[in-house]
Amino acid sequence: MKNFNGANRLMKIIMRISLIYAITSILFINLLHATVANGQTGLDTKISLNLKNVPLKEVLKQIEQKTGVGFVYTNLENTNKKVSVNDFAKTARMILTPLLQQNQLMMIEESGLIIIKNKPASIKQAKPGSIIGYVKDKENNKTLPYATIILKGANRKFITDVNGYFIIENVPVGKVILLVNYIGYNTSEYMVDVEDGKITNVDFKISGLNNDMKGITVNGIRRGEAVALSNMRNADNIKYVLSEEQIERFPDATVGEAMQRVPGIAMDYSYGLPRNIIIRGLDQSMGSVTLNGNRLPSTSTSSREIDLNGILSSTVEAIEVNKTLTPDMDADGTSGSVNIISKTPKPGQQQLQLKGSFGHNFLVGKQNIDGSVTYGKRQNKWAYLFGVNYSKSFRGEDRVQKDYGTYKVNGTDRILLSNLELEGTDLRRENLGLQGELDFFPTEKSQIYLRGSFNKFYELQTRGTKSYSIGNYADINTVSGVSIGSSGTPRNYNRDLTTVSLGYKTEFNNWKANVDFTYSTGLYDQPLYFDGYFTNTGLAATLDVSNPRAPQFNFGNIDPDNAANYTTNYYTNRHQIAHDKDGQASANIERSFDLSEKNKLLIKFGGRYKYKEDDHTRSYYQYTLKTGRLSLSNFLGNYERKEYFDGNYNLSGAISDGYLMEAYYQNNKSLFVDNTTYIRQNTDPDSYSGNESLTTAYGMGKLTLNKLDIITGLRYERTGFSYDGNIVNFDNTGNYVSTNKVNTKSAFEGFFPSLNLKYALNTRTNFRAAVTRSLSRPGYYGLVPWQEVEPRRKRMKIGNPYLDQATSTNVDLLFEHYLKSLGLISGGVFYKNIENYIYESIYTQVGGDFNGYQVTQTVNGANAHVYGYEIAWQQQLTFLPGFLNGFGIYGNFTQIQSKFRVPGLVSERTVRLPSMRPKVGNASLSYEKYGFSGRISLNFYDTFISELADVEANDLMEKGRIQLDFSASQKISKSFSIFMGISNINNAQIILDYGDGRPNDHKYYSSWANLGFKYTPFH
Repeated sequence: MKNFNGANRLMKIIMRISLIYAITSILFINLLHATVANGQTGLDTKISLNLKNVPLKEVLKQIEQKTGVGFVYTNLENTNKKVSVNDFAKTARMILTPLLQQNQLMMIEESGLIIIKNKPASIKQAKPGSIIGYVKDKENNKTLPYATIILKGANRKFITDVNGYFIIENVPVGKVILLVNYIGYNTSEYMVDVEDGKITNVDFKISGLNNDMKGITVNGIRRGEAVALSNMRNADNIKYVLSEEQIERFPDATVGEAMQRVPGIAMDYSYGLPRNIIIRGLDQSMGSVTLNGNRLPSTSTSSREIDLNGILSSTVEAIEVNKTLTPDMDADGTSGSVNIISKTPKPGQQQLQLKGSFGHNFLVGKQNIDGSVTYGKRQNKWAYLFGVNYSKSFRGEDRVQKDYGTYKVNGTDRILLSNLELEGTDLRRENLGLQGELDFFPTEKSQIYLRGSFNKFYELQTRGTKSYSIGNYADINTVSGVSIGSSGTPRNYNRDLTTVSLGYKTEFNNWKANVDFTYSTGLYDQPLYFDGYFTNTGLAATLDVSNPRAPQFNFGNIDPDNAANYTTNYYTNRHQIAHDKDGQASANIERSFDLSEKNKLLIKFGGRYKYKEDDHTRSYYQYTLKTGRLSLSNFLGNYERKEYFDGNYNLSGAISDGYLMEAYYQNNKSLFVDNTTYIRQNTDPDSYSGNESLTTAYGMGKLTLNKLDIITGLRYERTGFSYDGNIVNFDNTGNYVSTNKVNTKSAFEGFFPSLNLKYALNTRTNFRAAVTRSLSRPGYYGLVPWQEVEPRRKRMKIGNPYLDQATSTNVDLLFEHYLKSLGLISGGVFYKNIENYIYESIYTQVGGDFNGYQVTQTVNGANAHVYGYEIAWQQQLTFLPGFLNGFGIYGNFTQIQSKFRVPGLVSERTVRLPSMRPKVGNASLSYEKYGFSGRISLNFYDTFISELADVEANDLMEKGRIQLDFSASQKISKSFSIFMGISNINNAQIILDYGDGRPNDHKYYSSWANLGFKYTPFH
């Protein structure tokens, strides 16, 4: 540990000053006590006086005679005023004191003399006051978050919070002028009369700039844009914000779908819907997802990732994408940090929103439903809000996957199709979102909150699979030894998120403080997986590969779908469950100082402690018949897709029913024997448990020098972890031998400085620059000390408890100009130098007990470099005449490059990072006028490396994709509107090819649409 001598010297100085202060205070108190004691003179002698209507100086003479004290006064004192006294057996002090007070006189006791003097005129020091209030939309009385308020003369700037609320402390007494500025609204001035030491409550209501343009108002979506843009403009870091209203303008039901509209963001898709976020080419494992600033636990089996399909967009008020970090933010955000803001009760308002919609999926031909209700109220010291959101949707996927092998044809080795798999999936998804908040405001400057949310994501999949495995080629169009595998596999998933937070916020004398206690859990649970895999072997066919993405087999007179020809001798089921549980506490304190009229300093410090428990149990079971085989004829299901893969196949007939297989096994267990090798090989290596503890502390400052903001500071983070895993061993024939438990404990830590600069050229134009340090933690499974060794195949898979966190130095430059017509033009460049980049490596072991084994392991690699630029333009074209001024444009584009040197089985090579889309963008044309809002939107990304292999020819490449969507809404009345949306109009597909161009994986989804209403009676 370093010895900070400067800090020690400062501490000694502080201690010495404290000692001098304490001694001086003690001497002063003793002196004061002695003075009072000496003042015990003859005034404490009891006397009696009975005088009527005599001058006060006559009373003084009587007291002198009876007590022996001497009074000193001049003619300047008012002692001629007549008084009356009638007191018996009272001290002279008790008689004299009220008489002097009545005549505005005072006495000073000194050396036995009593000096009578006129009381000085009291001079009251005026105490500064406070101004507290809200900034609101004049038209609908809704609050405006992130508004800018300037105290003219002092040039002090303040920003309203997420509820449009502000507190201005230490305001001079008298009339002051406040300037209120908001994007898309008229700049307004307000005069406020500040009273001595009092709080002045105000409501500033401002009007939208476009209210004078017929048919266009700052309301609904337009207001949402104003809120988002104001948040971005006033932020200390580079970030992008989506408001609730902006999310609603696209046909996006989940947070994942909404995120794909943000500049620089691509999504990883699951069954046609965005699931995991990829920011600036880096996947979700290199960033974080938080709810109200607290990181969410995982809903995956082995990583820290959250399935964003599990959070309905109707449950959130805003989404912030932080592309640079400040010291008060968690450091695990190399790619960026996504912060989801939950809905809160609005001040002075009663909120009620009802939404409902019906939809249709054109691939599976089934209907979808969606509904939500949110109610909230805030009055006086109490506020509350609750919401219920439910969605039930049917989706599907037609998947054609191809693998290749080396075959000898006419004496020549050729790489040809070895396996074709058709996998059709019908999905039933149900989302339930519950949220609630209860607030208490002890004072106008403090808040106690209790908020909670529950997001349940349930998915039931029904799969029908046919796989064609080729034994030999006579020529490229004639095959033999063909085996057809068939299965019908039902399986389900639960991905649940629960969070509960209790916190306190307060402000006092330019100080702000808050504490938060949060408990959250993430659950991944797959309790149902029934798989009966039947085979039909020894077939011959002709093979047509004229369409390499949809090869066709022709078996001649043989019916390949005759269920009687399919048999099996085993049955498989499994249960997989993972829990991620977090308890965390955080505290933050900040203080602002006005250095001069145009210069201001804010200091902030705080920390967080989090304890996490994570466990994963993967229970895979396979049961083999003791004798004989089962016929598919007795286990046929009803899965069918006759127009499969756009009519290229008929996926029907000869598909088993997994439920029937499970029932048969349960009723006939005595006929089966456990396949121990399969069970242990697929269960033990993947099962683990462990815990982590996170300790953080930071200090930062924000210095405002007229138009320049300098935000800098230092953050420290330490992550300690302990994990229990399994080492699984097999003999030379591949049979299971043993499982040994093993534990590892370790930690990683570091300091993470950051510097963010913002120069405000004017109220609508910013130049930004940032240099920051960040980290990316390894996934849970990567840290577990597990091992799976297969001597027969000479290969092994192992965990890596010696993994270190990846750290990155990040540089960002950005220009942003906010348009009067509620718009933004921005452009910037970025660079990331990532040290200890974490990736999955496949290498050949040299030496030792496993010499020559192929090893798969997550490792820290060499430095990775990511760099690129992003541009964005969104604008309502209000400068156009008449009907045309309702049009608007929304577009963004990001181009990214990366370099990473990775060792291969053959030779080392430099590649782009996996999952990094080199080009990502959005384009949207909208029309908004007379209560109508409609837009056609396009989202795209370029071809990228999905998975690295040993050589470039075997890399998996996902081809570029473009998706076209349409959405529209129409206000019927002030409270009621209808909306509709169509997603994937152009039937965008997901296609993966090998590096040399061979087709590998192809997924087809068709389109889906919805029609609904929204009702908001309170305004």
